[in-house]
Amino acid sequence: MKLLLRAVSVLAAFGLALSACSAHNGSSGGSTPGVAADGSATVKAKSLTVWTNAADPAYVTDAYTDFGKKFGVTMNIVKIPADSFESQVQTKWASGDRPDLLEYHATSLFWALNPASNMIDMSKMPYVAKSGDVYQSGGSYQGKVYAAITSAPVLFGLYYNKKTLADAGLSAPKTFADIENICTTLKQKNPTVTPLWESGGSGWPTQILSLLYVADAEKAKGYSTELLNKKTTMDDPSGPFTAAMAEYKKLHSMGCYNKDATTAKFEDSIKAVASGTTAMTALHSDLVSMFAAQFGDDLAKASDAIGWASPSASDATAAWAPSVSGTWYIPRTGDTDKESSALAFVQWITGAGYQDYVNAQQSFPILTGAKGPDNTPGIQQEIHAAYEANRSLAFNTNLVGFNSQSVAWMTGLLSGQYSPEQVGALAQKALAQGAKTAKLPGW
Repeated sequence: MKLLLRAVSVLAAFGLALSACSAHNGSSGGSTPGVAADGSATVKAKSLTVWTNAADPAYVTDAYTDFGKKFGVTMNIVKIPADSFESQVQTKWASGDRPDLLEYHATSLFWALNPASNMIDMSKMPYVAKSGDVYQSGGSYQGKVYAAITSAPVLFGLYYNKKTLADAGLSAPKTFADIENICTTLKQKNPTVTPLWESGGSGWPTQILSLLYVADAEKAKGYSTELLNKKTTMDDPSGPFTAAMAEYKKLHSMGCYNKDATTAKFEDSIKAVASGTTAMTALHSDLVSMFAAQFGDDLAKASDAIGWASPSASDATAAWAPSVSGTWYIPRTGDTDKESSALAFVQWITGAGYQDYVNAQQSFPILTGAKGPDNTPGIQQEIHAAYEANRSLAFNTNLVGFNSQSVAWMTGLLSGQYSPEQVGALAQKALAQGAKTAKLPGW
């Protein structure tokens, strides 16, 4: 089967045996000295502590349960709230606290955890060879692979209520000019509907509209590379980032956002779009299951009601990044039995357990040897089609120093604390500091 996800540049081979890197239960299969990360780890410790995102889809939480039952391991799940996920992980980590298994971002955010000293290098694990070039985009640091990325790439975009737009004679937006038109039209034809929900109370969703806006510039000229090579700056008055900040503020000034935008939560945006009281909300594609939950966990019904759009400043360019859901790291804890069991989990989820995991996702595999779904629900097809048609890696993916502070800038822009120009200046300062700390060339 030809794997449709070009980002991992792989072909699914029906004959590849997924069990080649399955977990081995230490009680029956001999043990390997130490914690060699080469696919030979055994289940030794019978309990593991896992830090995981509280907003994880069911296929991730079910994976913990399935592994625990199959290998007799108690999985102590520590659910970290999505609204403060990054800050809580970094704070706990800085205090010296460590889980046995960490679910976290494959972007530059994980570099702050000092992976070279604190995480197990999994470059020689069998799944890496089955992942194409995915680790060129994330999950690696200084040439070594520290992440196990198991889910399809996440896209950033707009979920929209199909009926709400259709009733107003509107179609899915391809550009931000289209978003402005939807806002203006709905305010005229159906003023009871909120055109665009923003979730300032959750924080992280406020970053997404700017990721969308800049996607065309990232695709056309490698905007983030220009920033890292000091060919331009984030506070350039004529640059894409400053334009994105200005557009974000313009939409607010036009009255496109919900009245409680500064305090609203993303969970409520899902309910609002599903019910049709809001037309659109900017989120990421890993939240499809939460939309399905509004329709009795029926993805087909959700697909009938909810659509997906990937607008940018000038065209439909999908911004993507490695998914945090199902991206795992193994911290060095000094407990070799627990490290071995954590490696066994990674071996199992990327090996013998991977096909069931893909089936549960109802999405497309990124590892060769697994078969994608025969009948993918419509919204998943829309997301996948947007990815295949025209995409660029989200411009902030590897901008060191940027991601850890961007929520504060965007919520400040939303509340009126900052102007677009001030956000640009703050972003450039953070990028410079992050690049110097990371000792990037030229900084």
